[in-house]
Amino acid sequence: MSGYSDRMLDLLQQLSVLNQLEDQSETDANGGAAVLDTKGRRLTRQKIRAEMKQLASDARQKTQK
Repeated sequence: MSGYSDRMLDLLQQLSVLNQLEDQSETDANGGAAVLDTKGRRLTRQKIRAEMKQLASDARQKTQK
C-alpha cells in the first residue's frame, strides 16, 4: 500500500507544480509559445489524473482481496 501512497503523493506534487506554472504563465505575456505550453501542461495533467484514478482503483482492488 505504501507504494500506492508514495506514487499518489508524487503525482499530486507534479500537479501542484503544473498549476503554479499555469498561474505564472497567465501573468506573463501571452504568445504562441505560451499557448503551446498551456496545451502541454493540460495534456500532462490529464495523464497524471488518469494514472491517479488507476492507482486508486488498483489500491481498492488490492484491499478488497
